[in-house]
Amino acid sequence: MDMSFIDSIDWGSMQHAYGEASNAPAEIANLLSKDEDKRDDAVYGFLYSSAYHQGTIYSCTPSVMRCVIHIIRNEGITSLETIGKPLIQELLGFLNACAFTWRFEPDIASAAFEGRDLYREYIDHPDRKTSAHAQELLKICEQYENNQKVR
Repeated sequence: MDMSFIDSIDWGSMQHAYGEASNAPAEIANLLSKDEDKRDDAVYGFLYSSAYHQGTIYSCTPSVMRCVIHIIRNEGITSLETIGKPLIQELLGFLNACAFTWRFEPDIASAAFEGRDLYREYIDHPDRKTSAHAQELLKICEQYENNQKVR
């Protein structure tokens, strides 16, 4: 995994649910670990617990979203799973949870919009939840784009 994109972010200046987000690069890298337990911890212990915690976002959340989009775009994740689910389902689910809950927060909406081209690729995914997440993300992107045109 090319970490240059992730390493270019000043994680130490950001916060997540448990404090400084300096652990984000390692957790994000673990999303691609060959060890499924590390992937599970990265998804459920970091994405859904630190970067997005019980419906709350933090200063690191938009950057984490951009890193997840980077992973989907640049890494071969089609064969990876986490707790018996396709990893892509969990990654799109994370993006969808952040974007849906906080779609009126400009940094979140903008981060979600950056993955627009990717979401189209998953609309017809054989996994129903993956497809549903992609469809919802595209709706949010459309709303964001319409709001940008109004301004």
